[in-house]
Amino acid sequence: MKILLPVDGSDTAHDAVDFVRSLAKVRPVEVVVLMVSFAPAQHAMQPYSSEWKEQENLYIQKVLDKTKHELDADCQSVSIIQGAGSVIPCILDQARDSKVDLIVMGAKGLSSTKRSHLGSVSDNIATRADCSVVVVRPNRRKNQHLGKILLAFDKSVASREAASELLLWNLSVDTHISVVSVAQTPSIFTDDGCVSSPYPLTPEQISPISDAAVRMASHIAEQHSQTDTQTLAADHI
Repeated sequence: MKILLPVDGSDTAHDAVDFVRSLAKVRPVEVVVLMVSFAPAQHAMQPYSSEWKEQENLYIQKVLDKTKHELDADCQSVSIIQGAGSVIPCILDQARDSKVDLIVMGAKGLSSTKRSHLGSVSDNIATRADCSVVVVRPNRRKNQHLGKILLAFDKSVASREAASELLLWNLSVDTHISVVSVAQTPSIFTDDGCVSSPYPLTPEQISPISDAAVRMASHIAEQHSQTDTQTLAADHI
């Protein structure tokens, strides 16, 4: 598996590094570490000096070298790249150029101002990327372990591929997997917008969804015995 790992020196980016390390313990991983730098030409109205750029380059190289050092022991290969320009297009372009299978990144980086104006970088990448994306939430445990995994399943091709990917991982025997499906209550559209239907789902309507989840869980359980399933009825998936 080839992974693109965007970093920025933040704590959440380091959580993503830890996640990649944990993933590399269950299957072979090649990593491309990317850090995007400021491009003065794209921000002509902003103050800029060559000294700032020099300091930024030193900082970026320090973060990239540190990240590579942390990943080298667990990953098959680690390459580092310094990009430049707008963060989101740079990450998406690098993912395509490197032909990665997965992008792993922290949920929130250093720039709270940019987040408030542009929306979450991770949300944008997850929506627009051609490959799968894992957004890593903060985890303050020192030793990250894939102890519990939730597999969202809806019989779609994408959810079946997610299950197939999971079966490729050399997970610990004590890893617990939950296959979760959602039976969505139909909605009624009115002049005021969308409201929940007053008619709840019947057991007969939920049964096919539950049966499909059970079949998938049984398939996974052939390889990972600690697998269970649940089907939830809800207004929204």
